[in-house]
Amino acid sequence: MSQLDTTNDPYADQRNAPRNNLLLSSVCHWPNRQLDERVKIRNVSATGLMAEGTLGATVGEQVVLELRNIGAIEGIVAWVQSNRFGVAFARPIDPVLLRTPAEVGAKQSETRDYYQRGPVSVLNRQDETRTDRLRRI
Repeated sequence: MSQLDTTNDPYADQRNAPRNNLLLSSVCHWPNRQLDERVKIRNVSATGLMAEGTLGATVGEQVVLELRNIGAIEGIVAWVQSNRFGVAFARPIDPVLLRTPAEVGAKQSETRDYYQRGPVSVLNRQDETRTDRLRRI
């Protein structure tokens, strides 16, 4: 693996922060391009992360990432290597929050209840079974 040249890089010192390896999917907003992309986050620290995407990041480009249990976090692309890129956050985060399971919101619990109890029309029709329309298999 090749070494990155960090002589004129203002983000080089931030790359020394301890990293948490993980694989997490996230939405990356590219404000300058007015595009959204689903990216894979490979590792994260309090000051930045490494992600994989297909839109081709550019060093210095502004991004906004939607991170689980944290929300939207702004950052700047610090480095690019093939389809991987590093983001330096505008403010530090707690990377442990990303490892915590997502909080169950109202929408998720309503969806879960729907599938646990079944659709209302099916529940109401259980007593309306027409035996004359049944056939033996």
